[in-house]
Amino acid sequence: MIKKYWFIALLIIPSIFVASTLKAGGGEEGGEEESNAWKARAEISYVSTSGNSDTQTFAGKLEVKKEGPVHRFYIEGSALFAESDGEETTNRLSFEGRWERIISKRFFGFLSTGYYSDKFSGYNHRLFAGPGAGYDFIKEEKHKLKGLLSIVYYYDDFSEGDKGSDNYLSGKVDAKYTWKILDNVLFKQILRYLVSFKETDRYFIDSESSIEVKITRILSLGINYIINYQHLPPSPDIKHTDTTFLTTLIIDF
Repeated sequence: MIKKYWFIALLIIPSIFVASTLKAGGGEEGGEEESNAWKARAEISYVSTSGNSDTQTFAGKLEVKKEGPVHRFYIEGSALFAESDGEETTNRLSFEGRWERIISKRFFGFLSTGYYSDKFSGYNHRLFAGPGAGYDFIKEEKHKLKGLLSIVYYYDDFSEGDKGSDNYLSGKVDAKYTWKILDNVLFKQILRYLVSFKETDRYFIDSESSIEVKITRILSLGINYIINYQHLPPSPDIKHTDTTFLTTLIIDF
């Protein structure tokens, strides 16, 4: 686990860079330029136990976004590492970038690309890219609901099973909902369904539920519950479902 601490720097340093360089060019507070400025968010979670068992768990997430009147940009990276009695039990990395082009008040098109790695779920890496379209079903102060539909090309390199790699076209549906319960309390729900057109038994369902409580202007505390399900793992020795529960410190720049 100690070897993985370098990832903390990869989360924090880009956030500070974005805050100091990109925001420096923003307009006056509350102005249009500031509302369209780049924004960054880092989430960090760390747990360590010792005694009868020695465990260490680290999770980190970095989000960078810019939402302009015509173009919207989103970049997200996350990591989850865990060790138990000196043996690595979790090693998960992901990255995704998405560009959205607003077509009408609620309708938009987009391109996305990304990388995913989780050898304990059977993947040395997964690479993907593809176009799609989305719709802002709800755009209110307290409630927001966004839906995305895309055609994505995947290349999977397996760490388990008899098959070394695979590539296929897939269909992906995302639903993203936020509810501002109170001025300082926010609920988020993300649902994702992905199915291979080549082998329809190969499908994935992901869910992430979270609650954030704002403490100061830049600091919040969060609770996240994540479910990752794959119907056809690369090896029969791999479980279909992974669940993760995290409490996080959130820093907004």
